[in-house]
Amino acid sequence: MISVETVTRTWERMSALRPDEAQAMVKRMRKDQPVILAYLLAASENEAFNRDEGQTFFYVGIVVWQILKQGSKVPGKITEKQLRKAEKANEDLLEKMASDSAGDFLSAAQSLVENYPEPEVLRYITEALMENEDGDPNNPPIRDENLGQAFLHLKIVLDAFIGNLR
Repeated sequence: MISVETVTRTWERMSALRPDEAQAMVKRMRKDQPVILAYLLAASENEAFNRDEGQTFFYVGIVVWQILKQGSKVPGKITEKQLRKAEKANEDLLEKMASDSAGDFLSAAQSLVENYPEPEVLRYITEALMENEDGDPNNPPIRDENLGQAFLHLKIVLDAFIGNLR
């Protein structure tokens, strides 16, 4: 299981990347995880997200990949079949969370975290979507109506990675 220290250290390292280093990271992901990169790009360009929300979503997805690379088991290359399996497993949850208020979303997310195989990584996703850069939950980077969708797409990515740890 990945520790909160690993999550924090990885997030801090990622947030300090220069633009050219961030571009190099995306190029590495294109080689190492092309299916996940395509999924993140497609989801980040969803018309429901504004530009900043799409960028936040994409960034959180890349951070999740980097966090998982720090574990004792690292994810292998995800196939479309593995990603579709993770999507199918999350369909019911997606429907429920898409209609939840922000308070319901937070409650459901906390319950998921407590019973999840990588709780600290899931907690990171929740916090990254619910709090701005200064940790202020009153000005989240994702609007309330898009929280459920953003969370579930990132959880699908995380589930696909977890299902393919080696």
